[in-house]
Amino acid sequence: MSAAAGPDTVRPEIVLDHLAQVVRLRRPAIPPWTATTDLTVGQVRLLFHLARHGPTAMSEVAEWLGVDRATATGAVDRVERRGLVCRERRDDDRRVIECRLSEAGAALVAEIDGIRLGAMQQLLGLLQEPELEAFDHLLTTIIDRSTEQSS
Repeated sequence: MSAAAGPDTVRPEIVLDHLAQVVRLRRPAIPPWTATTDLTVGQVRLLFHLARHGPTAMSEVAEWLGVDRATATGAVDRVERRGLVCRERRDDDRRVIECRLSEAGAALVAEIDGIRLGAMQQLLGLLQEPELEAFDHLLTTIIDRSTEQSS
């Protein structure tokens, strides 16, 4: 960015503020599932991770959560007691314990995902098709370049 920002210059903090406003716009459409399910946001993130990536070794769960294995084990313990996940030893290496969604966990993820999707579809429905395509292209560009930088 140049030293002198003109009136037409888009500043990153403004873009981030707009993104935060969009996120807040969808919140009223989403029931407070953390209150009705008594799950923390971190626990829900764990469930969604397992839904997206399938059975995951506990060491990978810890890495993904950014915590040590003991903390990850505690997090999995709490959702396992609720019947939302199961732990099993891997067939090809009995030393590895994998965590996977139970049927109840998968049903809860599907319910929350449906609510989230509905809220986002409402917002994205405000865009015309070319605008939606441009928005998707920009998001994909950010993801691709971020992935390239971290490689």
